[in-house]
Amino acid sequence: MDISGQTFVVTGGAGFIGSHVVDELLHQGATEVRVLDQLAQSDNLKQALATGKVKIVECDITHPDGLANSMQGIAGLFHMAVLPLGPCGQDMRRCLEVNIIGTFNVFEAARQAGVKRVVYSSASSVYGDTNATMDESHPLNARTMYGASKLAGEYLLHAFGTHSGLKYVILRYMNVYGPRQKGGLVNIVLGRIRQGQPPLIFGDGSQSFDFVHVSDIAQANLLAMQAEISGEAFNIGSGEEFTVNEIVRLLLEMARSGLKPEYRPAPPGQMQRRVGSSEKAMRMLGYRPQVSLVEGLRQLVAQEQAG
Repeated sequence: MDISGQTFVVTGGAGFIGSHVVDELLHQGATEVRVLDQLAQSDNLKQALATGKVKIVECDITHPDGLANSMQGIAGLFHMAVLPLGPCGQDMRRCLEVNIIGTFNVFEAARQAGVKRVVYSSASSVYGDTNATMDESHPLNARTMYGASKLAGEYLLHAFGTHSGLKYVILRYMNVYGPRQKGGLVNIVLGRIRQGQPPLIFGDGSQSFDFVHVSDIAQANLLAMQAEISGEAFNIGSGEEFTVNEIVRLLLEMARSGLKPEYRPAPPGQMQRRVGSSEKAMRMLGYRPQVSLVEGLRQLVAQEQAG
């Protein structure tokens, strides 16, 4: 599917990742982007709204009324609206309502509106805790409510594809970071440095992850929408593995800070490694991560210092 000249819906498009997908859609010539979000206004979309091609539809996906109307006449749907990891653990019923029932509502509305293609934002949490480098054949063993809800969304999409012919691609993100992020290790460490407080490391800092820049996530979403394939799931990462200690050290050095990290006891069940292979996405989608972790961190520190 071509992006240029088409109309798309992005649920959760006022958020961290969603707003970058909106920007990339406009960059690639989309005629109109409808953002379905509970936030009627968002600083994340200031530049996008200035183009006159973005329409924000204030919407709660747990209420199906009106979803179908918002999807009339669109070519493709990016489903990114989500209750995040932390809140899912704190309110498991709300997680069920938003991430499972809400996701069903979105897919049902897409089916009713005759949407041609769906790209679903899943997460590496569907694999559970593992020290292995995960590819898409790795057992699905979600152990958190968030991971379980994301996995449920994947299976709902399989069912819609089987019973109604809905075309779709699933993207399983590794650890995303970048501009506009409110939480996450990188943003939290930068915030503490800005406030003159030592970064906190829980455990010994040897935990390692695949950190992928949000611009590469946006790239992957558009490649998935453009692809001719359907019914496939893809890991989306950077191909780089860094420990928490390394991340904190790099940020302190780049910020020219004399602060030293403060170590705290690890919480029960803390994950030690989450790294995935993106080879399948490279082979089948043409995905190529563009921003190395060092460069991505350098950009964030520069933005932070520029105010």
